[in-house]
Amino acid sequence: MLMVPGSSAGIVETQAASVRISTEAIEWARATRHLSAETLALLGVGSGTVFFPDAGKKQEAVFFRYPEGWKARSFPEKHFVAGKGFKLSFWNIERVLAANPNEVYIVEGELDACALVEAGIPPDRVLSVPNGAKERPADEPQELRGYDYVQEALKAGLSRVKRFVWCGDSDGSGLALRADMVRLLGVARFWFVDWPEGCKDANSMLITDGADAVREFVSDGALQWPIAGLYRLHELPEPSPLALWNPGFPQWESKIMLAPRTLSVVSGHPGHGKTFLFQQIWFQVVKAYGVPAAMASFETRAKPHIRRQLRTLLTGKLESKLDDDEKRKADDWINERYLFLVHPDQRPTLAWFLDMAEVAVIRHGARIIQIDPWNRLEASRNRDEPETDYIGRCLRTLHAFAHDMNCHVQIVAHPAKMDSTRRNTAPFLEDISASKNWDNMVDQGFVVHRPEIFDGTTRKTEAVLYQRKARFEELGFPCKLQMNYSLETGRYVSTDYQTSY
Repeated sequence: MLMVPGSSAGIVETQAASVRISTEAIEWARATRHLSAETLALLGVGSGTVFFPDAGKKQEAVFFRYPEGWKARSFPEKHFVAGKGFKLSFWNIERVLAANPNEVYIVEGELDACALVEAGIPPDRVLSVPNGAKERPADEPQELRGYDYVQEALKAGLSRVKRFVWCGDSDGSGLALRADMVRLLGVARFWFVDWPEGCKDANSMLITDGADAVREFVSDGALQWPIAGLYRLHELPEPSPLALWNPGFPQWESKIMLAPRTLSVVSGHPGHGKTFLFQQIWFQVVKAYGVPAAMASFETRAKPHIRRQLRTLLTGKLESKLDDDEKRKADDWINERYLFLVHPDQRPTLAWFLDMAEVAVIRHGARIIQIDPWNRLEASRNRDEPETDYIGRCLRTLHAFAHDMNCHVQIVAHPAKMDSTRRNTAPFLEDISASKNWDNMVDQGFVVHRPEIFDGTTRKTEAVLYQRKARFEELGFPCKLQMNYSLETGRYVSTDYQTSY
């Protein structure tokens, strides 16, 4: 018997041995989870009491044995704790590896695994991930972390399985976990179920629809993960939702939102404040969401110009009014959250930028990547390649980078020179130099425009932000927003609500 420290019951060490489980635990599982005592015994689920740090007290719990250590789930309250020496692995992996089945069903929790067995799925074909799905922060690096147990299981023999059926949760974090499992287990062998409306997992369907319905649904209703080509609607998996960032102006409500996995462009006449405004917007996102930013600023120096603005934005005081201690604290904050891409020869190329941006994302967790301005990148057009085709190729590459790396890529690009009749009007995305692809291929397009810069000898501070394009409704809609730059605080403020145009 493998005893649980500080508990009154234990988990059996072998599958054949009897399991110590209380009448209260059996009744709780039957009444609230529709799980029988036979299923619990078959899977080696025991019960006892143990201290739960989240609850601050000992509570009765069901225990799940792992190859190294154990986990406990309290009842009727829901708390979790793992024993000393617990190592992440699939739950029930030893039984599955011993059986060497062709088909394996994977769920997100031990009780969901019990639900599948209760429904009639053989116990040697069911696995649970050890820690379920968690909401993925927007600043979480894109590389797959915390999945060593999957690789270890594959090396130990799980790779011989011909079909994995994913039966995880249907919420946003569950969909993100499913996407990771596709990459880890291989698309060719990956199947999945989309639970019926009102059911989030196997146990909830067992409770509402019964064992026969669960067994039929997971056995006959699983869909093969699509690879490429033509699909029916029900064959398409639900994508994980965009992790939206509010740009930091409450007056805008949801008229403009930003998100990773998207590509945006910002344009406007030279000197109209497009760089300055979006430095403030990204600062507000960085501060609110804790997402690091990497800036390739080729015309505005990180020192002293960007540093000056960030110091002012962070402290709420103009840099000229900060003492040395305030500057030091502000710089410490900037150092933790900002990276600056500087080419050693001042001749950056797109390939160099992508290499540096990948390091910023993978090594430092950057989620905001900005090129400012586009025309400072050294062009690498192929011989006889039209410029508009070259721009389109670059934008496709940057869009794929944003999606694959789970970051937002933004390009600041100048418009082409306009004739005298349009020189004082706000440009459109198609006015950006060299290609209409600036309008066609980005997810969002912005224009910053100052209707008037000087009135006689008076400096004018009014500006307008146009969202010319928003590909997805989650990102807002085309709108015109009035802004004003406060000389006293060194930041833009919104001066009215959105108006359509």
